[in-house]
Amino acid sequence: MATRRTHSLEFKRSAVKASDEPGASIAGVAMAHAINANQLHAWRRLFLATPPIVAEPQLLPVTITPEPLPDQPLPVEGCIEIQFPRVRLSVRGRVDLDVLQKVLTTLRAR
Repeated sequence: MATRRTHSLEFKRSAVKASDEPGASIAGVAMAHAINANQLHAWRRLFLATPPIVAEPQLLPVTITPEPLPDQPLPVEGCIEIQFPRVRLSVRGRVDLDVLQKVLTTLRAR
């Protein structure tokens, strides 16, 4: 009967690290380390599933500065242009929902 082998933590980590390299195959890494691929899979689940220990997050100072308000609101200018086969209608100035509704209502009435 074969004796059970024990591997150091360093050996297990190096095998898992080698198997996590781009292009590495589990079978190839297992053969190179003289272990069974199933054993390497088990070690990968153990080490790669454990979240790494990270340093305590640091809080950074933040200063919030309000944007300066403009002295006067900027004028909102616009234009509505509607082209018909023989007529072109242009409404210039402040174009808002009320103006647009009045123009459309007038056009429907004709």
